[in-house]
Amino acid sequence: MITLQINGDSGFDAEVVVKPRHFLLFERATGIKFSDFEDGVSMETLYRLAHLVMQMLHHKETPVKLEEFEQTFDVLPVGDEEPPGPTPAAP
Repeated sequence: MITLQINGDSGFDAEVVVKPRHFLLFERATGIKFSDFEDGVSMETLYRLAHLVMQMLHHKETPVKLEEFEQTFDVLPVGDEEPPGPTPAAP
C-alpha cells in the first residue's frame, strides 16, 4: 500500500498507512482508481486521499473541510526506495 508522512501546524506528525479499504472508499468518493497511483498522481489527489484517511484514523486532529486540511497539513509519500548497493570496485 502507500505510506504518507503527514505533519500538521498543530504538531501532528505521523506516518499514515493507506490500506485497501481506504483506497476502496477513495475510489467510490472520487472515481480515481488505485491503478492511477502507479503512474504518479497530482498533489491535489494525494491531499484528497490523505484527508480521507486522516478523517478515518485521526478524526479529532483533522479539519472537516479539505481546504483547511490543505492549508494546515503537509503530505508527502514515503518512498520504498531500494537501499543503494555496494560501490563497484575500481578497475
